[in-house]
Amino acid sequence: MTTRFLVDEGSSTMLPYLLALPDRVDAATPLLVSVHGVMRRPLEHALAFAGPARAAGAALLVPLFSEHRHRRYARLVHPRSGRRSDLALLDTVAAVCRDHGLPTRPLHLFGYSAGAQFVHRFALAHPARVAALAVGAAGWYTWPDTTLPYPWGWGGVANWLGAPPDTEALLRLPTRVWVGERDDGADEALRSSPALDALQGGSRLVRARRWVQALADAAGARGLPAPARCLTLPRAGHDFAACARRGLAAQVTDFFFAPDAAAAKPAGRAALHRDEALMPV
Repeated sequence: MTTRFLVDEGSSTMLPYLLALPDRVDAATPLLVSVHGVMRRPLEHALAFAGPARAAGAALLVPLFSEHRHRRYARLVHPRSGRRSDLALLDTVAAVCRDHGLPTRPLHLFGYSAGAQFVHRFALAHPARVAALAVGAAGWYTWPDTTLPYPWGWGGVANWLGAPPDTEALLRLPTRVWVGERDDGADEALRSSPALDALQGGSRLVRARRWVQALADAAGARGLPAPARCLTLPRAGHDFAACARRGLAAQVTDFFFAPDAAAAKPAGRAALHRDEALMPV
């Protein structure tokens, strides 16, 4: 079935976006937001998620963080201009819900690569605005450690974002991390330094596993269950289109809207390879 996308070019406060609506919109219609990587290819995300979102009865919003206005969108706030990419997304979501009759509900939020960096930091800043968080192969992570300054860690977040984060709410948020099993080396796009590599690892695969473990440790220290699991995509590296062919969009959508089905789905060519939760590194 062909999906019809609505296109908006944005404004001074709103992001440009692609929007696909389900056949029926009512007070229970969820909103799935998918955030692109640094190459800024929102159409790839729209095409990958259109079918699964429609099957789940969800609206699909794919925003564009332009190079001109939101060059550092993955950090939420530009270090010099102070422009806030997280607030731009909130303004865009509010306008989309108002203009298209969607209910104002917490978002089902996915991002890939630099988009994954954006969404996990958005969830740190606005955990009440997120129903569930799906992180795809982030290059690096904001660590659940208040001794590390933001964006390296949770320290001093209020100085950047205007309010202290509700870290307990974040640690209660259902979270999954996806990464290709071949995304296990360093490339030119991967942020690297001796200190960062020592903490997080030298590849996206290792960094994903370590961040999930760090979240588990932070949650355990507060008497909470581990909020996140890390899963690998078979025979996939870092390319989003390749990960989509391995079932990424369908698995993310199942996690959001059919968690029992996602847990029961057997491994296969288009399924996730294995659960890597709390694996040693």
